[in-house]
Amino acid sequence: MQRVVVTAAALLMVCTLSAAPEDFEFTDLDGHRQRLSEQRGKWVMINFWATWCPPCIHEMPELEAFYRAHKNGKATVWGVTFEDTPAELIREFVADLSVTYPIMGLGHDPVTPFGTVRVLPTTFVIDPDGEFVRRFEGPVTAARLEQAMTDSSPQRQVTQSTD
Repeated sequence: MQRVVVTAAALLMVCTLSAAPEDFEFTDLDGHRQRLSEQRGKWVMINFWATWCPPCIHEMPELEAFYRAHKNGKATVWGVTFEDTPAELIREFVADLSVTYPIMGLGHDPVTPFGTVRVLPTTFVIDPDGEFVRRFEGPVTAARLEQAMTDSSPQRQVTQSTD
């Protein structure tokens, strides 16, 4: 009986540790550090993209619409550049597309706190507790992001976007 209790306690501890929210930071185009923990209480859509990626550019108006609908409320969007392009050129690029959501820099490293970025664009959905709940590979729409927020149980899955 004691062995069962100890085993159950150990399993509970492992499950609790693995469910702990991630915290990480990116640096925005102005050199300011942005921490995920500062967004607690909000959904965070972290979108990895590049200027040379046509599907990334195609989805930017959808991300912008989602951001504008929620920027003073329950969600935000972080765009993370997946390239080593000077900040001034990225600023000009997103301004030409009327993108106002925060843009961060990453460089070419495909490893993120939520796994490897295998395709562009890739969007990670982080819940208000700071936990990863969904991954979209390929362009995503504002409607799919809305649905990701309203799904009652964390999906923790990869979803290929076909929109």
